[in-house]
Amino acid sequence: MKFGAPKGTVAKVASSDGQGVPRQSSGFEQFCGMLKASDGLSVLDLSGASQANISFVTGLGHRISSDDFVGNMLQALGDDFSEGQQTQAKAARFLEQVLTFPSASFDGALVWDAFQFLSSPLINQTVEKLLRVMRPGGLILAFFNANEKIKEIPVSSYRIQDSKTLRQVPRGAPQRVQNFNNRTIEKLFDASSSVKFFLTRDHLREVLVRR
Repeated sequence: MKFGAPKGTVAKVASSDGQGVPRQSSGFEQFCGMLKASDGLSVLDLSGASQANISFVTGLGHRISSDDFVGNMLQALGDDFSEGQQTQAKAARFLEQVLTFPSASFDGALVWDAFQFLSSPLINQTVEKLLRVMRPGGLILAFFNANEKIKEIPVSSYRIQDSKTLRQVPRGAPQRVQNFNNRTIEKLFDASSSVKFFLTRDHLREVLVRR
C-alpha cells in the first residue's frame, strides 16, 4: 500500500487500530509544530499503517509512508527480540528489511518506542540507516523507557488522536528492554545536529532529534 510515499517505496501491512490507552506527548506536540509550519512534507511512521495516523498527517497537507518496524522485528528476529539479535543471520535479515527507502526521502520520522528493543551493534546500524533516509533539518521522534528497574515492557503500536494525544495500543508479549540514559541516546544520534529530551510521568523518555 502507498500513502503518498516517495517513489519506489511501499508501506507495510497495517496493524490493528485498537482503542488503546491515551497519553499526552510533549515531544509529539513539538513534532506537530513542524508539520503545521510547513507544507508538503514527507513523514515516515514506523508503527505500521494506521488510518488514524494517515488521516492526521495527510489532513495537515503532508505525505506519509508507513513501515511496520515491530512486524519486521518479529519476522526477522523471532518472538524474543533480544535473543534474536545475537544470531548474525537474523540480525542481517532484519537490516535488509528495514528502512530500505532512498536517501533523503523524509522530513520527519515517527519511530515511537521501537528502537528501545534493539541493542548494539544492531541499534547503531539501524540509526545509521534512519539518518540516511532523513533530509537535513528533518525531525525524528523516538521514545525510550526511563525506568531502569523494569526488565520487560509490553510491545505497543502508537495511534494519533490529536496534536497532543497519542493512543498506546498493546501488541504482542512483553520484551526485554535495553536501558538508555541521556548520554547513551546522545551518542546514538551523534551524527545529528541536535537532541532534545522530554521526561514524562509514565517513565517514557521522549527524544526529538534534528537531522
